Order: sequence, then C-alpha cells, then structure tokens
Amino acid sequence: MDDEVLQEQIAYYRARAGEYDATSYGALRGEGDGSEEEPPHPDLVAALHALQALGPVDRILELACGTGVWTRHLSRIGRSVTALDAAPEMLDLNRQRLGNAPVTYQCVDLFGWEPEQTYDLVFFAFWLSHVPPAALDRFLDKVRRAVRPGGRVFILDEPAGTSDELAATGPALYQPRALLDGREFTIVKVYYDPAAVAQKLAARGFTHIGGSTTDTFFYLHGTRG
Repeated sequence: MDDEVLQEQIAYYRARAGEYDATSYGALRGEGDGSEEEPPHPDLVAALHALQALGPVDRILELACGTGVWTRHLSRIGRSVTALDAAPEMLDLNRQRLGNAPVTYQCVDLFGWEPEQTYDLVFFAFWLSHVPPAALDRFLDKVRRAVRPGGRVFILDEPAGTSDELAATGPALYQPRALLDGREFTIVKVYYDPAAVAQKLAARGFTHIGGSTTDTFFYLHGTRG
C-alpha cells in the first residue's frame, strides 16, 4: 500500500499548492507588507536562527522545497540553492516567491531521487515525517551522499508525542487530509523521535549533532565526518 499512498501524497500536495501558505505553518508574518518574512511560531523562529547561523555557505540543496517558505531564507545564506519537489505547482509558486534569487529547480520524486553531486548544506523541513519507516534508512543514506565531507545537514519537523499525533486516527503510518474544496487524500505521516533520528545520523558518520525539541517542532543539524 505504501507505493499507492506515496503517489496519493504527491497528488495531495499538487492539489494543495495554491492553498498551502494559507492553511499551514507556512503562512508568514510580514508577507506582502515589505517587512522581513518570519515563521509565525516562536519555535520555528528559533529553528530559523539556528539555520542562519550555519551560513554563509556555497551550495545548498533543499529537499521538498514546497512554495519557498524556507527557500527564501536559504537563498540568503547560500551562494546557490538547488530546490527539489515532486509537485510542479509548488515549484511554480516557489519561483514566483523567489524572483531572481540564485535558485535552480528540479521536479523530482524524492523516493526515486539519487544525488548526483555533493553540497555544503542539505536542508529539508517537514519532509521527514512523510517518509515511511521502511524507506527511512535508504533516504538518510542518500542524504549522506548528498552532503560533502565537512558539510552540514539540517532537518526540521514535528516530533513524536505532539498533539497532532495523539489526535490522529487510523493506522499510525497514514493520515487523511482534506482540501478546502472537500477533496480527501491519504498521506504518510510519521512522527519520528528526534533522538532516534540523531542516532541514525551518527551511524552515518555525522558528528557535532545538535538541535532542539519542543512539544511542537524539532530541528537537528550535524556535520558529515
């Protein structure tokens, strides 16, 4: 069933692209009024500051870049950004948001993606929880190969034990999601234990692993040895 759900997950985010920023954490303070964009939740602001502290860097890879909520910040700390997403609608909105920023876009299903080069920083926000446990090790192996020796990885997501996880119904691996127009989809949603993810990074040679976990969000970063 995983393959069918993963395809439905792509269909969901393709269909949701136009309403994504208004219906998720991605709705930004200051958007459109000329002020600095900032995530709306204080825990995300802390994650943003930790990310900014890793810069400046030369080349950045963003996985599951979505509408550009985080791509904009990455473009400010990196000389170039390569942004990947499986939904072309998301990439179109990202391009509109970023304008002339030094970003290269690729429409890629991350479960079939293989890194072709290495980067100084590999970043993904709210993507890990859409990776089924059976695919997690293979995915993290690919992340490792995408990070140059001495480069960094930065992961942002929701941890195990959140109110959203406790309120979820049905099998722990899947969640139903509805759009504003009433269409319903099933997606993968796994709330990983940040400590367990950190152990998996360490097993792949990442060192100086740090981060923070709250009741709502966690972030991890580490250096490839």
